[in-house]
Amino acid sequence: MNRYEFDALVIGTGAAGYGAADSLYKKGIKNIAVLTEGRLCGTSRNTGSDKQTYYKLSLDGFAADSPGAMAQSIFDGGSADGDKAYAMAQYSLPAFLRLVDYGVPFPKNAVGGFPGYKTDHDDTRRATSVGPLTSRMMTERLEDKVLNENKTPVFDGRLVVKIVSDAGGVCGVLALNADTNGLEAFCAPYVIAAVGAPACIFGDSVYPRSQHGMTGVLLDAGVRMNNFSQWQYGLASTGFRWNLSGSFMQVIPRFVSVDENGAEREFLNDAFSDPRERFTNIFLKGYQWPFTAGRIAGSSRIDLAVYEERRRGMRVYLDFTKDPAGFEASLLSDEAREYLAGRGVTGKTPYDRLLALNAKAAAIYEDNGVDLAKEAVEIAVCAQHCNGGAETDLHGETDLPGLYVIGEAAGNFGLARPGGSALNDTQTAGLLAAERIAEEKRARPSPAAIERALQAEKETVSRFTPDETVTYEDIPQKMSLCAGFLREKEGCEKLFGEIGALLGDYAPRHRDIVSYYRDLDLLRAAKAYLETVLAEMPLTGSRGGAIWTERGGILPENGDYRKYRTVTENGKIRFVPVKPIPTDDRPFEYFLNKL
Repeated sequence: MNRYEFDALVIGTGAAGYGAADSLYKKGIKNIAVLTEGRLCGTSRNTGSDKQTYYKLSLDGFAADSPGAMAQSIFDGGSADGDKAYAMAQYSLPAFLRLVDYGVPFPKNAVGGFPGYKTDHDDTRRATSVGPLTSRMMTERLEDKVLNENKTPVFDGRLVVKIVSDAGGVCGVLALNADTNGLEAFCAPYVIAAVGAPACIFGDSVYPRSQHGMTGVLLDAGVRMNNFSQWQYGLASTGFRWNLSGSFMQVIPRFVSVDENGAEREFLNDAFSDPRERFTNIFLKGYQWPFTAGRIAGSSRIDLAVYEERRRGMRVYLDFTKDPAGFEASLLSDEAREYLAGRGVTGKTPYDRLLALNAKAAAIYEDNGVDLAKEAVEIAVCAQHCNGGAETDLHGETDLPGLYVIGEAAGNFGLARPGGSALNDTQTAGLLAAERIAEEKRARPSPAAIERALQAEKETVSRFTPDETVTYEDIPQKMSLCAGFLREKEGCEKLFGEIGALLGDYAPRHRDIVSYYRDLDLLRAAKAYLETVLAEMPLTGSRGGAIWTERGGILPENGDYRKYRTVTENGKIRFVPVKPIPTDDRPFEYFLNKL
């Protein structure tokens, strides 16, 4: 059988995908299916940090909070719509409490409250965590509900290669069955893409190697991009890929570069000649982990120093086995010294301090074959999250009726976001999409369009020729070198031309058919990204998570553009004014009477 019919399809088996599938089921839309390239792959299941953060409306004791205040914290990052920020805040409690109900053990106090802590880009205590693997636990609990209680079918090993539509909107998708290399058609009036970011476009990346995304398929379907230049980058280990934020920095490890002869040096001494400034900024890097253009005189100077060492051909490591040269706790700022002392963190080595501060963080490395007590880990400034993505409305629907994009694949954030807000978005976005779909109930489309698309794609597959010499493995590393957190106009222009030429001559030849489709998606996404960067950043300058250089000089930010979003369509951009945070002062009785 190569054709299936459902009332709705969800693509992706991460926290966003399973959350959306469960939300649809609860709204009475039960004839649904979940498609996935690999059920155990993806970012939600395979990434984390020192204590991976979930951001929500505060339930922390007597702290004052409101959806409007939380929305303001998201909105203040710049270039983000206020209505989406408000919806993320308003829907955060039902989303969070669903996870609690499904068994995610967020910390509670004796009277049932949920204590919180501060996260980056936020001064409240809205953050919570179950440890380094918060998103994995969310995914597993949601998966249990969707598969074992709701009995929703999951089609594993399906690589979605095309979104099919007609004049009325989406008709379904075509997917390559990785086991048979055959094409299958899935017909549905609704498709929710919860497939994460195009992680494949960067070589220096903390995304799991199993995470590819399908942004290229969305672009091929005519979906516009929103804020696609806005990514988040930060220090991470490159062997075992993991974010080195929070506790990993607060224990003051050594930053060491090693040349081809094995000679090492502590290169941060060049970036910070004053030891007090050096050690305090390493500590602050825990709070301020994402690279930020506005902090290049402070903690983000560390990211630049790491990048420059690697560009010189050095290998760079984070070493927890002994203190940086000259380190004494008395050289830390009062805030840093009191933070560590107040938690009893007084060990003689960074590893000892890490065990005292956050033993679970050290255990993550041990569980993956790395003993931080004995060995250093190689690091880079890595792509970690896309703050942009598909252009959608408040409920996640694109311009193509019936096609929704949620989670990291959608562009709901602007220049900066509170840490952990992405995990909140994986849950609130699915609730919003399911709410709209349940109200609208589009008719099931005619199978004619999907049959035509299936036959056309089968023709492409029939012409496929295996060729082991075809590879595009150098493109992601070139992207990281000139178009990552440090973006060079000249390098971006050259790479854009190279990728355009590759796409212009892209033929059905590759080492295998799956790689053919994956790399086609990579090239489409990388081209669209570079189009956005090259059109936007000469106007906006350095901002958010990236620096823009022209002829070796850094272009400063033009802050006026924080009032706009960048929308990319057909290779061109336009600046769209951000929507304000909505207010509605109508009395309660108005809403009561609408019931």
